[in-house]
Formats: sequence, C-alpha cells, structure tokens
Amino acid sequence: MAGFGVIRDVSRELRQQVFDALEATPDVDFSLDGTLTRVSLSPPGDALTDDVIASLYLYHVEVDRHLRNRRPLPDPVLPDQFRNPPLPLQLRYLFTPVDEDEETNQLLIGRMIQHFHDHPSVAVLEGSPLGTSFGAASPHLRIRPDLLSLEQLSQLWNAFSQPYRVAVSLLVEVVAIDSAEPPKRGPRVEELVVGAGQRR
Repeated sequence: MAGFGVIRDVSRELRQQVFDALEATPDVDFSLDGTLTRVSLSPPGDALTDDVIASLYLYHVEVDRHLRNRRPLPDPVLPDQFRNPPLPLQLRYLFTPVDEDEETNQLLIGRMIQHFHDHPSVAVLEGSPLGTSFGAASPHLRIRPDLLSLEQLSQLWNAFSQPYRVAVSLLVEVVAIDSAEPPKRGPRVEELVVGAGQRR
C-alpha cells in the first residue's frame, strides 16, 4: 500500500542512495563528512548553501498513460467489494552537481550514473517493503537516467532562471498512489471463455 506520502518517500530514498554511493566511492573523497544535507532536495540555484555539492530536485510528476485506466480491484477478503485502482505516476528528478570545481562535478555525475546503472530498482521505502497496492502495482520501482536533449535542458534552466549547467535527469516509474476511498460494494464480472466449435 502506498499513501500520498510516497512521493516524499521516494525523494528521500533517492537522496539517501546518492549520498551513500558518494560516501562509498573508492579512491575519491567528496568530503561529505556524513552530512546528508550536502545533497539537497531543493532546486539548483543561488538559494543553495555553500556546503551543498549537489541538488536532486523533483521537477516533474506525470501520470503513466499506459497504466491509467484500470478496472476496480476486487477485495481479496470480501468478494462483493472493490477498490479504486491506484494512480500510476512517473517522477522525474534533476541531479545537478554544484561544486565550484568542474572536475569534481563531472565525477559526481559519473558516480551517480554508475550507481543507478548498478542498482536500477527500489523495493524498500522508509524501511518498509514497497507493497503492491492490493495487487495492482509492482513491488519494485525502476530508476534510470532519462537523458534530455540540449533543448529540453535549456528550457529547464530558463524555468529556473539560472545559467545552464550540466545535469542528468532521472526517471522513476511506476510510483503508485493508492486511493483513499474505502472499498465499495459491487457485483463481480465473470468471463466465460468459449473455444471454437463449442456452445455456450
């Protein structure tokens, strides 16, 4: 089951993964000193404090159109009750290194891409299994680099009113938000499959 707080939980999980990956980078010390807030969830820009080395910002939420129109879910215990299906979402994050040294920024991007190449899924949020939204969602979230075109990145930076910086977008799918409505009573629909040449 995933309540409305799942978006926040995904953001926290991604930041923790990025932070842990940077802390564990062999042969490179990013000087994080165990301080999680050095990877910020705020948008990249002038408002970031000097100790922040990277921004991991949720910049777009979109309904997954391939999974949007699903049938009500039969309750596993009460055969005459149904739940509204969860709302399937795609989340897009922008990872932007903001260190003063550009070589360090390139190392940060490379390490982040490497980490999510090696660990492309998440099954636990806030210490609990993700859940399957009453059987209508995957117990795993998929994470992958969502490489944007130069034009798309330029539009993002214009929206931030900031000069262009090298950044990488991450796509997280499918994040399911369960309906808050209780199960409702309704008749089950049973399908009868008839083979060729058979009578009903």
